[in-house]
Amino acid sequence: MRLGVFGGEFDPPHLGHLAVARVARDQLELDRLLVVPAGTPPHRTASGTPAEVRYRMAELAFEGEPRIEVSRVEIDRDGPSYTVDTLRSLAGHGGLVLVVGADQADDLLEGRWHESDEIRRIAQLAVAPRDPPGRHHTSYGTGVTELDMAPVDLSSTGVRTAVAAGSGDGDVDPAVLELIRREGLYAETPC
Repeated sequence: MRLGVFGGEFDPPHLGHLAVARVARDQLELDRLLVVPAGTPPHRTASGTPAEVRYRMAELAFEGEPRIEVSRVEIDRDGPSYTVDTLRSLAGHGGLVLVVGADQADDLLEGRWHESDEIRRIAQLAVAPRDPPGRHHTSYGTGVTELDMAPVDLSSTGVRTAVAAGSGDGDVDPAVLELIRREGLYAETPC
């Protein structure tokens, strides 16, 4: 069994996340892809959006997608949400593939993630193209699969800003946008 793991804060989950998940599931021939909203991210200040709300948004964003499910593994675990711990907890479930964006892949491959070598030992790496300024790769080398898709041109920060300005249509699933508005999320532009 091939199991994909696609983590992040998902604050909010946007259509770019959905595109990455679909391509990863299909291109990598995954039996299941777990979307894993972070509990307590160790590398930055925790989101102002409660984990339960981010989880509900992710459920709405990926609802009805075959072989994609949203997991509570990090939300229910105490302490910081280190990817290596999540992968260790899933290691007995088959061949693992960690799906990340190109910006995250750079940090992981350059050893800036907690136990990055162990992550690479436990899971294969699949990278979604994203062209942050000043970072361009022609190839990541052996053991890394580049997803065959257009670069993702959406960010959760940009979506939060758009929602604060009264927009957001076309960036997130309509059910997610409805939840955002109902909960009064992102009413002020994020810092």
